[in-house]
Amino acid sequence: MLVFGEEFAPPAYIPRMRYFCSYFLQKGWEIDYVVEGKGSTCHIPDGVNVRAIDYYSRKGKSFERAEWLYKFALGLVCDYKSRYFYRKSKNFWRNRRYDLVFTSSNLVFPLYAAAQAAKDLRVPLFVDLRDIPEQSPDDNYYLGRRPPRIIGKPLFAVYNKLNLRRRNRVLARAKAVTTVSPWHVETLSQYNPHTFLVYNGYDENLFHPEAVPTEYFTVSYFGRIYNELMRTPRHLFESVARLRAGGILNEKNTRLRWFVDDVSKQVVEKIAQEYGLQDMVEVRDFIPPSRLQAEMVRSSVLLVLCNVQSRKRFFGMMTTKFFEYVGCNRPVLCTPDNGDNLAKLVRETGCGLVSSDGAEIDSFLRERFNEWEINGHTEGHVQESIRLNFSRGYAAQTWEKLFAQAV
Repeated sequence: MLVFGEEFAPPAYIPRMRYFCSYFLQKGWEIDYVVEGKGSTCHIPDGVNVRAIDYYSRKGKSFERAEWLYKFALGLVCDYKSRYFYRKSKNFWRNRRYDLVFTSSNLVFPLYAAAQAAKDLRVPLFVDLRDIPEQSPDDNYYLGRRPPRIIGKPLFAVYNKLNLRRRNRVLARAKAVTTVSPWHVETLSQYNPHTFLVYNGYDENLFHPEAVPTEYFTVSYFGRIYNELMRTPRHLFESVARLRAGGILNEKNTRLRWFVDDVSKQVVEKIAQEYGLQDMVEVRDFIPPSRLQAEMVRSSVLLVLCNVQSRKRFFGMMTTKFFEYVGCNRPVLCTPDNGDNLAKLVRETGCGLVSSDGAEIDSFLRERFNEWEINGHTEGHVQESIRLNFSRGYAAQTWEKLFAQAV
């Protein structure tokens, strides 16, 4: 198969696609992979034939911003980035034979490149969408750089409208579409009725339960926060502050650990200071996937943060970290409860608490703290059959069936 993908960036380096490649290599497929960024190649499994293409020249911050604005303008006109990758990758694949073309995206790139390659090669196209603009209509959090504020809002409105049209044209041409939540399936089925659910899941080769005694009662968060309206940690800090005032939690027995990016660090440190909990907080950098399991099983509670739907709308947000938490079978605290797909899934799996209620969160943390005091660690209560159903191996079977029907 021929695969088109984005740059493998931290914190997770697109685990969905790393596992996809490993799984189908084991099944005997040959994979040619066109990827953005020559630095991405070290994150792609051995055995994949890779063509890495740099889109930005990376010549310094001032030049970088000018280049981004120039290419952003070209993108408004003609989906320049996807066309660039189609043109630059042609020598890599045009004289080879393939059974199918597959692409995974978190917005629009590289859908056009994959669709044109599938057309040229006369093979079926399969599209996987991990994120879509409709899931965050009030907040374009996924856009790293922005033009000046005066023109930013109307410009991005045009940008999104154009990109949605381009995306939907490609979706209509696809043999099948896969995506990450029931809400995403419902939304994308408007453009291609052959749309299927493939949860992000966890890599069963990396994530597994393990009882590890720890010196502290530890609540851990892994990933980005973006901003407080998208993922708010206030409910946790409020609860910990109350339990500290009640003489249960303190700096000698409790740690709140955050493995986050620089923007998220600012959010966490600001709120920690507001509640006077700096001495219980440890803010760290992202860690590589190979170290995630070890840190997760050293946690007494694993934290999932949601948004407040009444303030900004987000739909179908299914963070990969949740599934990795399930793989480790540690107690999960999901807060606030916004009633979305992820909150429902936490309830269905029985892996922990979903709540916006301070008394419920206090009780949950107190019970987990008591368990840690007695045993030195905590344990989750997800049934093994349910836990295994969220593995990436189980999820990849959906792709395998779809490919088998088309080839």
